Amino acid sequence: MVRRVGLGCTEFAVPGDTLEDKLRVLESHEMWLELVNDGFDEKRLKEILKILSNFNTSIESVQAYLQHDLHMLSSKDMDRKAAVHHVEETIKIASAIGARNIVAVVTYGKPTTKNPREKCIELFRHFGKLGAEFDTVISIEPLGRNRTTFLPSISEVYDLVQDVGSDHVRLMADTMHIHANGENVAEVIGKYAEDIMELQLRDTDSRPPGQGKIDFASVLRVVRRKFKGLICLEYQPGPDP
Repeated sequence: MVRRVGLGCTEFAVPGDTLEDKLRVLESHEMWLELVNDGFDEKRLKEILKILSNFNTSIESVQAYLQHDLHMLSSKDMDRKAAVHHVEETIKIASAIGARNIVAVVTYGKPTTKNPREKCIELFRHFGKLGAEFDTVISIEPLGRNRTTFLPSISEVYDLVQDVGSDHVRLMADTMHIHANGENVAEVIGKYAEDIMELQLRDTDSRPPGQGKIDFASVLRVVRRKFKGLICLEYQPGPDP
């Protein structure tokens, strides 16, 4: 069962030049932070833990952000190992800072390894075991057809999660990606509400909710009625974030 917290916001969408600035903003709005792991080291982790001790704001989720460039379904062994290591490190970082969720993806673009679905099941079973060890959930984000050719939809990633069969591997949803697939966002969220660990809210073209083409009134009606997971804002901030 996911404990109920308020609204979160991903790190790069929060106003401020430093982590302290961002945490101060979130604390004033009683929001939580989704941290972005863009490759920070042990020293940075210690700095984050020290900074967190001065705030009441929690970090509930951590993005394995280098997966934008690292591909664990690559045919190149070195590329696969780097991508897998990054997800493993993100799981450990999340555990160290008290976050219960990490955001991971299957792959951007097209997989080049043989038998990608079988390989994917194998990898996420491995991540699930690590998640159980570190008391963290790995949520798989479907990226939409404009960002990947492999398992782009909620339904396909849901089937993958079922085949992985781990309590520590769950489904994630992003409103922009659902819309980009030509699906009704509210209907999809309603159908899979009990299975989604985290829901990211952003409008078309990565705009803030309400500034694009998605009907967020219907989305929020479904969320209030059915959804019990983490809810997080994720969008590209404009000149007045």
